[in-house]
Amino acid sequence: MKSRVKRKEDVFYRLFREYGEKLVTAGEVYLRIFSEFPESKAIIPSMKDYETVCDDQARKIFLELGNSFITPFDREDISALTKRIDDVVDYMEAAASRMDLFAVEQMRPEATKLAQITVRAIAELAKILDRLSNFKKDPSVMELALGVDVIEDEGDAVYKNALADLFREDVPTLEIMKWSRIFDRMELALNACEHACDIIQGVVMKNA
Repeated sequence: MKSRVKRKEDVFYRLFREYGEKLVTAGEVYLRIFSEFPESKAIIPSMKDYETVCDDQARKIFLELGNSFITPFDREDISALTKRIDDVVDYMEAAASRMDLFAVEQMRPEATKLAQITVRAIAELAKILDRLSNFKKDPSVMELALGVDVIEDEGDAVYKNALADLFREDVPTLEIMKWSRIFDRMELALNACEHACDIIQGVVMKNA
């Protein structure tokens, strides 16, 4: 029979595992929007639904945190990790909604590439959240977290090249403004994946 302490820890690990699954689903829709555009215009509003679902999951974690004296690792880290995961979906939704808001008609290949890279990072983050309950013994948790840093570096290079190309090419000023703002949100979504993994790296190190 599990101890009360173990049961309380399991609640948080289950909630983070579920959060990872929801994040993957949101990422799949995000990728569809940027890889199938303009046919995908109709599904852009659905990103708001996924953001709401993930917001609800974050609230569950914060509610549990507020009601629990026993947590599997530092309360501050649980709070920070939850916020960073929430940021991933918030920024994905912000990037996608700007495609509609700015009446974008044609996709830029760098945007599709950034979406692909972000979904790769999300997949790794979800694996980490699935294994989080065993982070003290499973070295893959740290290895996967470090791997997301490498993925983010790849995305950062794509982001910088995307901005450079906007100013190198003969692109109308209005298009530069639109895409600069979209690319910024896309980069922030990827950065949030890295920041979540940075928190997990810190948790592993604190408990080594």
